[in-house]
Amino acid sequence: MRIVEKVLYGFGGLLALILLLIAICHYNPELTAKIGAEQKADAAEAHVENHVNDLLMVNTTVTLGELPAAENVQARMDNAPTGSNVTAGSTRAADDADTEENAESRLKIPGKVAGLSGYIPVRATGTEISQTKADEIAKELSKGETGSSLTFDGSIYPYYDIINETQRAVYRQIYANANAQNKHFAPVEDITANDLKNAFTSVVNDHPELFWVDTAYKYQYTPKGSVADITLVFNVTANNLDASKSEFEAAAKLIRDETYGNYTDYDKERIVHDTLIGKVKYDANAPMNQSAYSALVYGRTVCAGYARALQYVLQQLDIPCYYVTGYAGENHAWNIVKLDDGFYNVDSTWDDTNPNTYDYFNCSDDDFASDHVRRDLSIYLPACNGNRYSGLEVNPSVTPPAATTKPSTNTTTTTTTTTTTTTTPSNNTTTTTDQTTATNTESITVITVRGGGDADYIDNIGDYFNECFGAMIDRDDEVITFDLIVTDKKLWDNIYKAYDRGDCQEGYIDRYLVEKHKNACSMRVEAVPRTDGSYLLRHRAVIS
Repeated sequence: MRIVEKVLYGFGGLLALILLLIAICHYNPELTAKIGAEQKADAAEAHVENHVNDLLMVNTTVTLGELPAAENVQARMDNAPTGSNVTAGSTRAADDADTEENAESRLKIPGKVAGLSGYIPVRATGTEISQTKADEIAKELSKGETGSSLTFDGSIYPYYDIINETQRAVYRQIYANANAQNKHFAPVEDITANDLKNAFTSVVNDHPELFWVDTAYKYQYTPKGSVADITLVFNVTANNLDASKSEFEAAAKLIRDETYGNYTDYDKERIVHDTLIGKVKYDANAPMNQSAYSALVYGRTVCAGYARALQYVLQQLDIPCYYVTGYAGENHAWNIVKLDDGFYNVDSTWDDTNPNTYDYFNCSDDDFASDHVRRDLSIYLPACNGNRYSGLEVNPSVTPPAATTKPSTNTTTTTTTTTTTTTTPSNNTTTTTDQTTATNTESITVITVRGGGDADYIDNIGDYFNECFGAMIDRDDEVITFDLIVTDKKLWDNIYKAYDRGDCQEGYIDRYLVEKHKNACSMRVEAVPRTDGSYLLRHRAVIS
């Protein structure tokens, strides 16, 4: 009975308190509003917390890189070197993400470089396992090479300097195991999936010499989010790594040797840039095209290969060069180079045009603002505000694109024509050529240019390539025809041989196919001798 009485008394007391609170709120509306506001705030905070937890759950399986942990961002801000672009906004809160999205939507990509990208963000494949399974892995799986004694200079390896201490420990471990060709190992630190992504991304961004390591990995994690194991992915070069390294180093040395006798970092940088884009060809289907190996050894790559190759060669010359990832109409990669007065952006992929340019060589962030936006960890790289070495180089002169030659009334008849046909099946495959020479007795009109004079004629094969490219690039027809005039039979013979050797494909056809996103070009060229010794070349291109 006493227990029942106590329960009743307690219930009565609680009811009395509720009635008292109701009475107070009735006679004090301001208090009611305040209590309601606090309850709404608590609910909103709980909603945000749940939403953040949901995002973290999703992020364990996404393929895009995550940013450093918040506490490390603050440390980075507190210790940011002079010229760093790390600011309070770099924590990538919602308003910063909106700003980046707005910046990307405002980009204007020049037509001649549109599509010259190809960077693929780091891909991570995570599988959740039970805590029991994770405990078994911890007992059985070695950590492999821990890399605990390794050190990395932040001025050369900036991503190591960006990440936090836990991520650095796993960075060293990944680097050491990659060099030892250990694919599977347990993490040296208790680390989350997001922190693992930062560590792995930082390794591959800092170290282009690890060309046999794919920009993808696998891992298993517990329900609490701890990573149980890490599996690296190696490409085919790992099957005979010593031979692959020899080829890689030999190719890099050929470019370094071009800088011999030049003593300033700027001169070396310019020579490496020019030599690299002179040797490498953009090819979206090039094997291993996320690696420096594809550019240096195969000579065919995408933006990621250009950027990693430039990074590696300049690193070998003790010139700080960083790998930058972001957006330029598509996922894109380029470089930041440090010279004596500051940092500069360099996009060697976009400078590899026909002819090559310096349009994206040693540019400031303001110069790049209209067509490049950094993403992910790259937003923590230094701001590019150098100016002493901007705009020092002049682009090669380009002959204006040729229009169809206008005939005059001056005509005659000849009985011989020479025809060369070149078929290019794809800009991404090995080119095959088919040359034929035909003779006929049809009447051919020989055309002279009104006004005449050598100034109207093409006198070298380089200008011929430029004129062909210029005559085709602004047209979207399935059949393109145009006429050009070359100075003499000797130059025509050289052009004929260029088609025979496939040099014309290298000279302008491949570039046209890449820029116009076409698959094949069948080119027919008819040479007609003219009365002054020059030759009229009639072109008919069938595009598919």
